[in-house]
Amino acid sequence: MENTQNQVLTAQDSKIKVPKGLKDTDLAGILFPVEVRNTPIPSNKEYSKQVIGQINGGDFLLNCCSDVYELADNRLIFPNIEQLLHEFGIEFEASYFQIDNVRFYAHLAITDKRYAYVINGTNDVIQPMLRVQHSYNGKTKFRIHFGYFRLICSNGLTIPLAEMSDFNLSIGGKHTVSIQSSLEDLKKMIAFFAENALEITGAIAAKFEQLANQFPVVVSDRIESALKAAGIVAIVNNKFNTYDYILDVINPELAKFGLSQVSDWLIYNAINHYINNNNLNVKTPEVREELDSKVMEFLLHK
Repeated sequence: MENTQNQVLTAQDSKIKVPKGLKDTDLAGILFPVEVRNTPIPSNKEYSKQVIGQINGGDFLLNCCSDVYELADNRLIFPNIEQLLHEFGIEFEASYFQIDNVRFYAHLAITDKRYAYVINGTNDVIQPMLRVQHSYNGKTKFRIHFGYFRLICSNGLTIPLAEMSDFNLSIGGKHTVSIQSSLEDLKKMIAFFAENALEITGAIAAKFEQLANQFPVVVSDRIESALKAAGIVAIVNNKFNTYDYILDVINPELAKFGLSQVSDWLIYNAINHYINNNNLNVKTPEVREELDSKVMEFLLHK
């Protein structure tokens, strides 16, 4: 696990940094031509091929690899995923991100009201989200999976591991995974989700509701335990306090929803907010998802 203390910067610091190299983009911005060429000089086998992209009007070296590397072109992945959602008549809003033109992320927020869920006793609306990740250097493994997001803040929420497995809501594996096979699996997954959305959302929302009905006796202790379980090192100094930050996220939501007690649902979402605050850490999206998942699993089972 990475040392969070080395990664997190305070919001009060005048030298605030955004996640290293992570940039907002659009679909067109990640569809530049790319190809594999022979390395033009003698090299070891593992560097015998080069992944070259056409960026800013010319060749750009993205990766050196071996002769067994199989290129999976973004142009075969992301537009086809959007097309599948269109084919199923599912309304969505897409956000794209990239790191150094070599690691790519898509968040396809399903805004279709048919799939919305409202946490009991609140107006806290939860909607599904399809997440896609891919890279040209193998550092981010190709993966397509479902998650959820809250309308009030748009941060992505993880699906509990049991439900992710039970409903086969994830596709991915090694970098050399067959893209065509994955898209066929995705079509089946979207069809299954569309046909069984009520059952799937009900099962997942039941875990969210479980968190909403768990009220820790000592909120600060619960936050501390959840952070430790996820391997997140809290910052406590004269410039920034992680616990105060999380409580400052929770307290307005207590008032917003007219609640009298802090629940594990509010704690989970506040820590999620902390993990996903671009001013506070430089972690990649997949690392943030891993941390978020560990927080959720701890709160559900401890």
